Amino acid sequence: MKTPNPTLLVTIGPTQEPLDAMRLISNRSTGDLGTMLALQLIESGHSVIALRGVGSTAESSELLKHCDQVIPFSSTADLKVALENLSADQLPIAGVFHTAAVSDFFLPSAGKGKIPTSNGSLTLTLEPTPKLLPLMRGWFPSAKITGWKFEAAGKREFALAAGLNQMQQCETDSCVVNGPSYGEGFGVLSKSGQLTHIVDRETLCAHLAGSLQNDS
Repeated sequence: MKTPNPTLLVTIGPTQEPLDAMRLISNRSTGDLGTMLALQLIESGHSVIALRGVGSTAESSELLKHCDQVIPFSSTADLKVALENLSADQLPIAGVFHTAAVSDFFLPSAGKGKIPTSNGSLTLTLEPTPKLLPLMRGWFPSAKITGWKFEAAGKREFALAAGLNQMQQCETDSCVVNGPSYGEGFGVLSKSGQLTHIVDRETLCAHLAGSLQNDS
């Protein structure tokens, strides 16, 4: 039997956490970067499965045309189930790029009806969504896993320390650090702690595609 070619997974775009049948919590992620990365990986000769948030606004026609599979997800729970299913399929996953912007909170009691608004103010108790990156190593033990760390407060040193801590806690191989704390561009931390500064998204995608050939 022919062995399947190794596959890369890219999670793309925002999660959407329902408040009721009509309303949801999401974030400003467009899915642009994840889409760009998936297409760069395909152009570099890799087989790619994209897990794409239905709230993504990035153009998806090329993604749908060239990916091995595009799996839609809405909530964090949806994305978790999709990843668990891919793990259970025992595909030869060589790399995971977790670019999806997962919401920090959800409403456990969200129902299928509509929350009434005629009674004035409303208080909802939100709970933290499950973190998916710490689960990736268990799902895909042989993959090279890259996480993202967006930090808005503090200086660059704080953002880089948070990225290093993420890699240690989640057993990932690299971390892309960005946000106001880091400043312009992106910082890519390797497993050894080496920092590579990247000036823009196009260069970042090319760097990440090339990093699959280098485990440093």
